Amino acid sequence: MEKTLLIFNRFADKGKIKNSLEEILHCLMQAGIEAEAVITECVGHAIDLAETAVREGFQKVLVAGGDGTVNEAVNGLVKAQKNGYGSASLGVIPNGRGNDFVYAMKIPRNLQQAVAVIQADKRIKIDIGCAGDGATERYFCNGSGFGFDSAINYYATQSRLNGFPSYLLGLVKAILFDLHHVPAKVTWDEGTVEMPILLLTAMNGLREGGGFIVAPNFDITDGKLDICMVGDNLKLPRLLPLIPLIMKGQLNHPDIRTFKTRKLVVEISGPGVQSQVDGESIFTAGTRFVSEISPWKVDLITEYQPIGKA
Repeated sequence: MEKTLLIFNRFADKGKIKNSLEEILHCLMQAGIEAEAVITECVGHAIDLAETAVREGFQKVLVAGGDGTVNEAVNGLVKAQKNGYGSASLGVIPNGRGNDFVYAMKIPRNLQQAVAVIQADKRIKIDIGCAGDGATERYFCNGSGFGFDSAINYYATQSRLNGFPSYLLGLVKAILFDLHHVPAKVTWDEGTVEMPILLLTAMNGLREGGGFIVAPNFDITDGKLDICMVGDNLKLPRLLPLIPLIMKGQLNHPDIRTFKTRKLVVEISGPGVQSQVDGESIFTAGTRFVSEISPWKVDLITEYQPIGKA
């Protein structure tokens, strides 16, 4: 039996966690899964816990939390690989706010059903992205971006609401306070364009913001990011109709640009923009944004099967 660690984020969903540690451990035990448990103490702690777990010989790391907790665990697992400690598979028990990553990976939010996925132990090797300003970077499993979408995420995080309602509130506030374009030069594998940008997402997964499907054609094993850009100084009357389209993943629209690439570099003019990975802020006034598929991969326990590989 593989040595298994459960990382439990007691701060997930702003402290309004759905399943307690005791409930999760009991459910795992009923499924015949023996796991040691550790509780996060602060933001970023899960990074150290995941890396330490691999160094100490754990072969499976389970995380109970939201997208931010999964992101920290992924960063810890990548650090363990980079430092030569080896690797561990990753299992997720959704217990957070947005849960966009698990939605794409077909991991149920119901505790018993999520544990059943872990018990079945089907694995795929997923791509891991990284994003930053070129000097510093943060790894991600779901997505990265800057501009309007990052502002939505910021306001959602600051609100007292949970789940999708928090993102709707974030959307309203972003429309009121952050509806501005920034001059940018965007370079990717097959092209370059200079245009004003309102929002740009570089996705490894399917959706962000609790329900915005910005990468309907994603494949988390294809070695490429799915880019979605909106800009060109569009005025509010043309922007508002795009929001329901993006929520539904209907991106075949002349005002929405999409493409796939291994690497994206954006040079931004002006005071800079907010940027995020997996819903976690990486800078608030950046003038350079780099996102790419990293050389690292993680074995994810999931029922999801990549396109054409089912």
